[in-house]
Amino acid sequence: MKKIVLLILIISSVFIFSGCLMKLLNLSVPEGIYVGYDGNNWLQTDDKGIIENSKFVYDDNLKLYKVTIDASKINFNEIDNDGSKFYIGYYKVFNVKSDGNIVSDSIPILKSALSNNQITVYLDIDKLVNGKAIGIGDDTKLNMNWYAAGTFNNWSPELMNKVNNHFEIEIDNAYNKGDNIEYKIPASNNWKPWQMIFNSEVYSDSSQNQIYTFKNNVTGFKIKFYPLISYVEIEELKAGDSQ
Repeated sequence: MKKIVLLILIISSVFIFSGCLMKLLNLSVPEGIYVGYDGNNWLQTDDKGIIENSKFVYDDNLKLYKVTIDASKINFNEIDNDGSKFYIGYYKVFNVKSDGNIVSDSIPILKSALSNNQITVYLDIDKLVNGKAIGIGDDTKLNMNWYAAGTFNNWSPELMNKVNNHFEIEIDNAYNKGDNIEYKIPASNNWKPWQMIFNSEVYSDSSQNQIYTFKNNVTGFKIKFYPLISYVEIEELKAGDSQ
C-alpha cells in the first residue's frame, strides 16, 4: 500500500511541476525573464550573480525589456553554406513563471554584424510565443541588410530600406480581398546564411513560408520588419493612400 501511495505522489509531483521546467530541473532561477546563452550555460547554473546579470529589465522609453550580454561569451561556430562560411552564435529567452515557463526558439547572431563586444537583446513580452522567435531580437540585426522575397517577386530577394529601427519595402502589386501571398525575410540576395532566414515565426533554413491573407482589395502593400523584436507587419495600401 505504501508503494502505491508513493507512486501516486511521484506522478502528482511531475504533473504539478511539468508547467515549471526550471524548478523541475532543480535550477535556482526565480521568476523573471532571462536570456540564455553559452556564457551563462543556458541558465543551467546556481550562480546567483550570473543569473541576475542574465535578467531582462524594462525600458520605459522603448516600452521593451532589454539585457546586455558579452559577445565574447558566445560561441560563434563556423557554418558552411555551399562553400560560403559564416560564424553564427545563438541565444534564447526564458520567461520563468510559477504557472509554466515560456522558452523562445533559438535566435541567431551573425558575428560579422557585431559593432562592439556587447550585444543588447530586446523583448516585447506581449509578442513572446513559446518555441518561436517572435518578440525577440538584438541590436546586431540593425547592422545588417535585410531582403524581402515571396510569391510577389518570384522569390527574388529585394533589398529593404532601413527606416529608424526597422526595415521596409513597398510592393506595387494589386490583390483582391482574400488573396494570399507567401514570403520570407532573408539576410542577403542569395539567401545566405540560411540560418538567418526569417519567416515571421522562426529563423531557420528549413521553415515553412509565411502566408498573409489580404483583408481588403489593395493596389499594393508594405512589408515592415522590426529586427529588434523579430516582428513582421504587412501594411495594406489602397488607391488614394499616401505612398
